[in-house]
Amino acid sequence: MAAVPRPLPILALTALLVPAWTAQAPREDVRAYRSWIAGEEAGGTDKRAWSGPEGRIIEVRDWIRISRLGVDITQDQTTRAVRRHDGALSFTFELRLSQEPLKGTATWTPAKPLRLVVAFQGMPPREVDLPEGTVLWPGDEDDALKTAARERRPVHLKGYSIATQQPTALDLEPVGPDPLPGFPDALRYRGKAQDGPMAQDVEVWISPREAEVRQSGTFGGIPLLVQRASLPAPAAGAPAEGFFARTLKRVPPHPFLPWLDTVDVAWSGATPPDLPEGGLQTRLGPGRWRLRRAPEPAGPARAERPVTGAPSAEDAPYLEATPLVQFRDPAVAALVRRLGAPAGATRWELAQRVSAFVYDWIQDKDYSVGFASAQEVARHPRGDCTEHGVLAVALLRALGVPARGAVGWIAMEGTLGLHFWAEVKVGGDWVPIDPTFDMAPASAFRLRLGTSALADLGSVGWDNASAAFQDGAWLPVSGWGDEVRIQGDTVFAPGLALRAQGPRWALKDGSLTLDGHPAAAAPRPGPAAGARLLQGSNGRKGWFADGLLYADCGGGRWLRIAGLDQAGALRLLDALETRPR
Repeated sequence: MAAVPRPLPILALTALLVPAWTAQAPREDVRAYRSWIAGEEAGGTDKRAWSGPEGRIIEVRDWIRISRLGVDITQDQTTRAVRRHDGALSFTFELRLSQEPLKGTATWTPAKPLRLVVAFQGMPPREVDLPEGTVLWPGDEDDALKTAARERRPVHLKGYSIATQQPTALDLEPVGPDPLPGFPDALRYRGKAQDGPMAQDVEVWISPREAEVRQSGTFGGIPLLVQRASLPAPAAGAPAEGFFARTLKRVPPHPFLPWLDTVDVAWSGATPPDLPEGGLQTRLGPGRWRLRRAPEPAGPARAERPVTGAPSAEDAPYLEATPLVQFRDPAVAALVRRLGAPAGATRWELAQRVSAFVYDWIQDKDYSVGFASAQEVARHPRGDCTEHGVLAVALLRALGVPARGAVGWIAMEGTLGLHFWAEVKVGGDWVPIDPTFDMAPASAFRLRLGTSALADLGSVGWDNASAAFQDGAWLPVSGWGDEVRIQGDTVFAPGLALRAQGPRWALKDGSLTLDGHPAAAAPRPGPAAGARLLQGSNGRKGWFADGLLYADCGGGRWLRIAGLDQAGALRLLDALETRPR
């Protein structure tokens, strides 16, 4: 991993590299850094170096604690680098994003200077081609920074993050002397710090004696600061809005949002972010896009079978086992058997079955999980969209269905937020499914920023997604909700008419009520303790728990009605009729 200190949140949203500590090692050099996000202390970096019988040893530990939706997430990354007397380098690393860490090793030899061999635990070694001039040894990077500051020269450093398998870079120009407390010889630089596809403008203070001592920048409009622990902490300001809170945007309510087939959106900020065109999102003009729900596969595509035998070169990356989706792990293999896929099932049948299975398997919808691997989720069914997505991809690949991850933004229940889902290849097209909500195909109001074969954490793309929409939002254009109307005892929804004999519908400012009770389309209800299956006199079924009725409207559509007792829930089930529109 590149040892150039940089604002941690670039990787903290997806992963943080973590070392394996050596107890009671004789240490010659100790450096501590602390980091702040939006003025609040959020983590740090500890670097230790010493010489031992095996050679020179440097250990780096990065950690960060951030809050997401009221839940604290702690992520750790530790790397132990050893430079042997013959110049060869070896690394051990540990990435702790959830309960079970991702561990691995890497080796480099002077005989093959542009080749790094990386092996994650449980996976075969993988050879990585390094860009020419890549610096792997942390001490070399420190020496380069000291020399540049002493000679007041620009800094151009290329590194590599081993655990996320992403290149890093630091390109800086000197501004001039800018002493800091305890570092009277510090020089200030300005430039860019690069981590994989993410680049940010930074100011960096470098001492000819101590290398980098301070770095400041912004990520998605949020101020970041990393500095030596001995420097005074920044002055506390007003409580800052958290990073994840900033990523959530409000959209006008729509009572049947998950049922929409098409949505036109426009960017509310000054400069719209780049979006990939094609598939289900089409550019209508500057800052305007049309988003569509994928139709269910039909004809020969619907009958397409899983891959058997050796896959094509095109499909191979999406059927491969990786550190994140080790589908040959016994726990994942056990879930494949539990899934009970019938012999001869098609790709699309398997995609729908996997979406429903993963939705029900992960009963603990836990926002404290950073990014768990599929094998961990198979053993500990907890997490949010990333855990649903990686487990679905693992199960699909085990069943011979090419699958990948997708990252972007979706709108649900009046909120536009970051999200991760899966895509399956059927009939030559990539069809999105969303196991977080058991949607197959997935809903229309989603903006895909990129996809990933999930070969490594760095390819997931959370960093790009999180920085993309900080100064605006994609909002529906005029006409939003115009297709919803009430006529007598019937409300006309996208593709469906719902009639209630007796109870009265009301629609105001995009919010729907039935006899005064809030009503809206919702994902299928998952298993819930104490939930009761109800059936009306008309045969309509629904689930009832905690004052919520989920009425089955057919075709995978569910209507959620709030604020009821059981008698009221039965009364509304009796009154509700549906028919195609």
